[in-house]
Amino acid sequence: MSRMRIVAAAASAALMLAACGDGQESSAPEASPASVSPAEPTGSPLSKADIVALAAAFGDNPLTGGQTAPRLYRWVNDRVAVFVQFDERDPAKATALRYVGVSVKGVFCAENQPGGAKGGFPHFHRLNAADYAKGHAGPPGTPGYWLSWVAVDEFAQRDGRQVKPGVDYEFSPTPAPPRCGAKLPKTDFAAPGAKALSEADLAALAGLFTDNPLTGGQTAPRLYRWVNKDVAVFIQLDKSDPAEATAVRYIGISVRGEFCKSKQPSVDFPHFHRTHAAEYSKGHGQAPGDRGYWLLWMATDTFKQRDGRQVSPGVDREFSPTPPPAC
Repeated sequence: MSRMRIVAAAASAALMLAACGDGQESSAPEASPASVSPAEPTGSPLSKADIVALAAAFGDNPLTGGQTAPRLYRWVNDRVAVFVQFDERDPAKATALRYVGVSVKGVFCAENQPGGAKGGFPHFHRLNAADYAKGHAGPPGTPGYWLSWVAVDEFAQRDGRQVKPGVDYEFSPTPAPPRCGAKLPKTDFAAPGAKALSEADLAALAGLFTDNPLTGGQTAPRLYRWVNKDVAVFIQLDKSDPAEATAVRYIGISVRGEFCKSKQPSVDFPHFHRTHAAEYSKGHGQAPGDRGYWLLWMATDTFKQRDGRQVSPGVDREFSPTPPPAC
């Protein structure tokens, strides 16, 4: 589906989507028996050209001192950068996307680690280091970034650890940060290139996410891009219509699956959406065994939802929950 068709569909459906684009899925799904959906959209791996185009959109470097990270960054506001990480450091040699994630400005102090020790940000990297290998952790209060990785595929790491789609809580953990107490520094340090996305930036980014994994005429309040046969990466803006958006609120993944408790990848995937529905608001959850996708949202900013819920950068386990049945 072209970006222009996505924009047109989103604009014509804006009223319908207003209640379901921000984590407040207000329309209850209609009861229906489990059924086999029409042919499910087929995901496909990124081609070499796709990888090159995606890499080109992530051209920021938040690190100083000559560091070159094994991932590619793009600032989305003055505090958070999103990143992509391929199976090879050099995108020209890469064959697959392994991770998407967020990098949040911070300091190496326990009080500053997003979500605490088990919040999904296992790694701290210094703003400044002579080379990348020397940038992990640091003395108390060191300025840098807290990183969270979301795997988009199943694969084995070089150390033999098996990874599945979802938040990778074990990616390159740095030592537990110290408590800094009264000496906790502010996180207002200057970061190279940190800025909000412009209207043109948002349009270009949206243009990379032009797939639609849903059928039946559904138009989701987010933009998707298949990265393999079962997983799509998505971005969700502050407006359902990309032409009206001013910021990226979330980056996340959609994993093909079934609506059963035993099939839910983890609690980090709070929402199940049916592949096929007559309209988007009728696709949330529904009958045991229905086919569709489990969704994980990683917030990229600090903001308040319309129901008053405060959201901070990191995995949002409360986004539009659809409690799954036991099948």
